Amino acid sequence: MFFTFQGKYTCNPKYICSSLHGLSPETKCIWVVACDEDRAGFPDFPETVIYGTPAYFKALYASKVLVDNGFNFVKLPFCKNEGQYYMETMHGSLGIKRIDAASNPNRKRNRIGFRCGKLADYVISNSQFETDVYRSSFWEKTPVLVYGHARNDILINGRDDASEDDPREKVRRFYGLPDEAKLALYAPTFAREASKEFEAFDAGLLRKCLTERFGGEWYILKRLHPKDARTRSVSAEGEFVLDGNRFTDIHELMVAIDFAVTDYSSWLFDYVITKKPGMIYAPDLEEYQNSTGFYYPITSTPFPLATDSASFSRMIREFDVEKYREDVDLFLKEKGCVDDGKAAGRAASAVLGLLSDRRPDM
Repeated sequence: MFFTFQGKYTCNPKYICSSLHGLSPETKCIWVVACDEDRAGFPDFPETVIYGTPAYFKALYASKVLVDNGFNFVKLPFCKNEGQYYMETMHGSLGIKRIDAASNPNRKRNRIGFRCGKLADYVISNSQFETDVYRSSFWEKTPVLVYGHARNDILINGRDDASEDDPREKVRRFYGLPDEAKLALYAPTFAREASKEFEAFDAGLLRKCLTERFGGEWYILKRLHPKDARTRSVSAEGEFVLDGNRFTDIHELMVAIDFAVTDYSSWLFDYVITKKPGMIYAPDLEEYQNSTGFYYPITSTPFPLATDSASFSRMIREFDVEKYREDVDLFLKEKGCVDDGKAAGRAASAVLGLLSDRRPDM
């Protein structure tokens, strides 16, 4: 049984599910969705159940292995059956923003996090850094499988082994763009309070600076965090601004884009594996740093950091691709990243073993 906080066929569970189906087509896979509309976009082999319904609870307790990407199964209390396994994959990896209970005032969220840490049999990591984050937050004693993240395989391999589509072509076809179109993605993190940052972001300025620095015809994808997307939408700003939330899988978008911008969202720290240009735009840096905090100085990332329009423009126009790639190599080495494009197979093999009560080697 697979569950993502996005409620979609995406993130680590998607790629583990796909790989598992390739290894063992007869294995029954069940996917949790929020509503009927969310059933769109799934392949034909997973069954779907709506969260919180009798069918959900029946499938939950009948499933041998549960694969999660962030506190989802434990939002409603349940007791694991004897012989049932819970694998937590999370949805961040080298991300800078803190996730521990001390950094977040949401007591309900933290209770759920500790419940996940207590019930999870395994948690998957892609680096020594992420393992340390697990140990200092909710999974102090949970066995860690340092497999790399299944969702990041596509960033290394350039395509999903289960699909014949090239993500660059797929995304451009989805939005009706010419093959030579260049794409930039702006996708900030979840806004704890109503924020004007997303609406105020100057997509026109980004496009102008990218054209001056890299040439070509640029289109800007603006994508809300999934939690924000439930109550807000991307406003129309011109033909060159596209709604990035219309496309389900952000990792396919990462393969397709040519430039990345966020504030503190963890997706940028998956994208870094591609070594394609990206930067941080954080006009509320001081406030966010004081309220949430970082695991390491934001100035120590490979990404240029801008806090206003002037520095934003300058850093794009002066973007040094060669130095950036050198900094990426140092960053990944420093964090002990093990992603190699084969993580989905490792995780799927572990799930297949658990279905027969064979525990993975540590």
